[in-house]
Amino acid sequence: MNDGYESFESDFNIFNNRMSLLIEARNKNELIKITKEKHLSELTDEVDKEHKRDDLVIWNAIYTREIIRNGISKKYLHPIYNKFYRRIKESNSMKYLQEIELNMINQYMELLTNDTEITDSFTVNKLLQALHLNIENHTSLEEICKNLNISVGYASTCFKKYKGISIMRYLREIKIDRARTLLLSTEKSILEISILLGFHDQSHFTNTFKKIVGVSPLKFRNKNYFI
Repeated sequence: MNDGYESFESDFNIFNNRMSLLIEARNKNELIKITKEKHLSELTDEVDKEHKRDDLVIWNAIYTREIIRNGISKKYLHPIYNKFYRRIKESNSMKYLQEIELNMINQYMELLTNDTEITDSFTVNKLLQALHLNIENHTSLEEICKNLNISVGYASTCFKKYKGISIMRYLREIKIDRARTLLLSTEKSILEISILLGFHDQSHFTNTFKKIVGVSPLKFRNKNYFI
């Protein structure tokens, strides 16, 4: 049972870095599992609905911040944020507040998964979505472009125009972002992570990681690892 209210008057998970990592990893199922366990504790401990309402206002801001950090433009989040803010303020029952919390997870994670980054270019939006969705299955850029019915050359030109960097550089950066999440939230070895993310070998992965992050994967894990 989650005893998140034992030490804090507010939701303990607000202070838990694991939640941010789960959002970054797009692990909606685990977020829902943790939240449902917390809901049972809230009912058992008869948590005051005013505390719950305040906590959800904070969570609404946290999800917004984390999703902006992962690529969504603020202007596309405003309607969702405002909708949940109003519903939270208007609700007077714990049951409804808990339903709102689950809906927040579903809607924010749906936005993160299906519209990872939004530009003014339909082609680039589709490329961004495909790159993120295929980050762990070794789908080549050629295959992605074929599925989108565009050439690699056209994709590269559009991407550079709207993002300011090449597709391959962007792909390396999001792979390393995923690697950081995997290093902190799983027990996968560095070799397993390098294979999962499609690097030529562990040495290539380590060199790329160190170039982008500033330290090796091992040092990063040892410095930031938590249980």
